[in-house]
Formats: sequence, structure tokens, C-alpha cells
Amino acid sequence: MTRNRADCSAGFTMLEALVVMAVLGTLAALSAPSLMALREKHQMQSQGELFLSSLQLARSQALQRQKRVMVCLRDAGDVCTSQGSWAQGWVVFVDDNGNAVLDGQEQRLQVQGPAPAFLRMTGNTPVRRYVSYGPEGRSQSVSGALLFGTLRLCKPGQSAAWELVINAVGKPRLEAVLLSAAEAEAC
Repeated sequence: MTRNRADCSAGFTMLEALVVMAVLGTLAALSAPSLMALREKHQMQSQGELFLSSLQLARSQALQRQKRVMVCLRDAGDVCTSQGSWAQGWVVFVDDNGNAVLDGQEQRLQVQGPAPAFLRMTGNTPVRRYVSYGPEGRSQSVSGALLFGTLRLCKPGQSAAWELVINAVGKPRLEAVLLSAAEAEAC
């Protein structure tokens, strides 16, 4: 028996192609929310790592220069402010005169812009507005007292978060934490 070429075609019919496209579209739609959550999780970790590296820069520069180096909340003009949260960004600068204010002649070492809109970055009372390192590399308040605290990076409603902990000698560390339902809602 002889077959002609038209009987042996190996292509897809239009109906088969449409069914495959519909299945792929459905799978993509189902995976989109989980991909968005994964993206936000990685952005949160990345922002925590950025802040950690800024604190490490401030600490090392304080030791190297033997001067106070500050990390403060950033205002729109890349100056320090006492209003808002760490999510609006921060400035690392050499505080030559020790007044905890970024004066015109003082050197900015780093300026970090705002965090993604979903992210909350809040510090407890000691580190709500600034972190300061003295000439010995220890964290200290403007008055010279010990300065240690915790900054939390979280998204409201999510239990997974990051905390940046600054110990009594000023060494920062970043750690993943799970929040209770009440903490997640209060984030």
C-alpha cells in the first residue's frame, strides 16, 4: 500500500495549538501570585542587605577616619530628617563636628534612595532616626551613650520578615524572623 505525503504530516492543527496556549495561559495565571510573593521576599532581603552594608561602611569609616560617622533618615534633598521611616532611604556621612546634623561641608559617603513601596522599615526607639558610630567603631548616641537596637523590614500581613540587629558594640547582623499574626498585621 502506498501513502502519499499529505497523510504523513507531522504538524499541529489549529485546535491543538489553541488548547496548548489555553493550558499555558492558565498555568501562567496560577503561578503569577506566587512569583510576585517570591519577588517581594527577595526585594525585602536585598533591602536588608543594603542597609547592613551601609552600617558596615559607616562603622569601618569611623574606625579608619577616627571620627563619628552617621547613618540617618534621608529627606528629599539627600539631607537628614527626624520624620518618617528608614524606607524613605538613608544617608551615610562623616559628622566632623559631632552635632548629628549633615552640614554643608561634611562628606556624604553614601546616599540610598527609597525602598519598594510595599516594604516597611522601622527601627525601635534607639535606632528610629539614626545610627551613629564613634571613632572606636562602637555605636553610640549623640550624647555618647551606648546605642543598640533593631530595625524590622516587613510587608503588612506577611509573617516572613527580616530584622537588622545592632548589638551593644555596634556590630550589625541581618536575620530572618517569623512574625506572629498580630505582629504581621501591625507591621
